[in-house]
Amino acid sequence: MSTVYSGMSLGERLHAIVLPAATLTLVILAHMMRMTRAAILSVMQSPYIETAELKGLGLFRIIARHAFPNAIAPIVNVVMLNLAFLIVGVVVVEVIFVYPGMGQYLIDHVAKRDVPVVQAVGLLFAAVYIGLNMLADIIAIVTNPRLRHPK
Repeated sequence: MSTVYSGMSLGERLHAIVLPAATLTLVILAHMMRMTRAAILSVMQSPYIETAELKGLGLFRIIARHAFPNAIAPIVNVVMLNLAFLIVGVVVVEVIFVYPGMGQYLIDHVAKRDVPVVQAVGLLFAAVYIGLNMLADIIAIVTNPRLRHPK
């Protein structure tokens, strides 16, 4: 059982959460890194990046000032979709590592055929998923200059 109790030492707590945390993190880490790299490389081939390079700006300043604000929209979308995946994917982790939580609660009530509880938890997961997607779109609009000033 991987549950953390209030009387546990720090070492015991870390030992209890390292595998579930690694499971949730490693599933999405490679995907997020690959999408971030692809977004930055796509923006780095734009004409305004070449103009900034020809002006003599340093690579860090070009990335921070010109490339990153224009590449943030797909990165934010990937991060939010992965957060939504984590919230729904935590069901599996809670069941495998016997953590008490919404996922374990859902599985227990599916086994009991308690339809209203299953519907409520499904609705809650769907609401969080929709909320994170909406937040991703809002952040993309706020951070991307091309989306803030449509032509």
